Amino acid sequence: MNQYLPYLEWISNQQEIMTESVKRWAAINSWSDNINGLQQMASTLSKEFECLESEIKLHPLPLQKIINAQGQFVTRPLGKAISIKKRPNAKIQILLAGHMDTVYPPTDPFQNVIQKGENLHGPGVADMKGGLVILLTTLQALERSPFASSIGWEVIINPDEEIGSPGSYSLYQEAAKRNDVGLIFEPSFSDGAFVSARKGSANYSIVVKGKSAHAGRDFHQGRSAIYAISHFIHMLEKLPKDLPTTTINVGYIQGGSVPNIVPDLSVCRLNVRSNTANEMIKTRQYIDELILDCERREGIQFTLIEDSNRLPKPFDAKTEFLFNAYQKCVEDTDNRFELRESGGVCDGNILSAEGLPTIDSVGAIGGNIHTENEYLFLPSLSERARIAALFLFKCSTGEIAIAERSNKNASS
Repeated sequence: MNQYLPYLEWISNQQEIMTESVKRWAAINSWSDNINGLQQMASTLSKEFECLESEIKLHPLPLQKIINAQGQFVTRPLGKAISIKKRPNAKIQILLAGHMDTVYPPTDPFQNVIQKGENLHGPGVADMKGGLVILLTTLQALERSPFASSIGWEVIINPDEEIGSPGSYSLYQEAAKRNDVGLIFEPSFSDGAFVSARKGSANYSIVVKGKSAHAGRDFHQGRSAIYAISHFIHMLEKLPKDLPTTTINVGYIQGGSVPNIVPDLSVCRLNVRSNTANEMIKTRQYIDELILDCERREGIQFTLIEDSNRLPKPFDAKTEFLFNAYQKCVEDTDNRFELRESGGVCDGNILSAEGLPTIDSVGAIGGNIHTENEYLFLPSLSERARIAALFLFKCSTGEIAIAERSNKNASS
């Protein structure tokens, strides 16, 4: 442990610099749909990571196809992702990742970054501008140490995680093939606990088409799309008993125009979460069966579109081994280690589905994420960077025995 101490102490001395970095980065509005803000954030991050003397690339992402309120396919642009690599030919390769986008549009009143004691309040301070600062500081500590030469690393920072990573999904799939371990700097729980297993999550859009008619003169000639979608949602609540861990949230519904016209169009969006891939498959089958039942009414047509799908991240043997090693690093830096399952999903789900052992909650401690009360516990910046850096040091020296994946593809 003594050989690592000077570099861990260096991280402790970066606390003030890290705090100021979070403040500057959180002041940039990088909502998932704010292309100008994402461009500014990507430029800022690229410059900040130049100190690592590594290969930095910006990746334009494909347009995302979505359903609009009129039930039509439209496209929307996505920001650019960042990839950074160093020593790609080293035997052990580690992926470190995070996202630059937040859930707060420029019109949201929650824009200011305010420090109150040991807490920093602001949009994305915990999820996950703070995590990105921890990621950068971790690699700075590695690169100034004598342990850097033994391991290679890759960084991915995407601009679309908060909307399901539709454009960067394939970047993670390819990165999983090149690396032996994944660390994602998503925030931990507010009490500092790490996330063990995660539910899977699928988002769907449903377009219902009926037949419009005058609500007085020709009411019975019409076919109400709103009635049809309402019946579907009512039936959706009655989940079968063989889906015990599944939840379905209908988060959006729109249809119709004026009260004296039978509505011929309705659109709804829903989110499905389950603990197992098998339940997710069964839930999709259940939804399909409900749609077939609803379409038995003459003049009603349903269209189901899968917007995103991230499989559950189980706490399997490979993940448990990784957490056991990380636990020792947590305890060696005089921190408390605790694990807990989460219903939330992240890009760790993608990496896990590709077989890459991943810890995806090594970022900042904070709370109330995705709300106007989001906060970051400032001391966790240097604390979590010390833990992550120690993990990399031990991987380099062999104190943590990272198994090189037999199917790793260095050229992908």
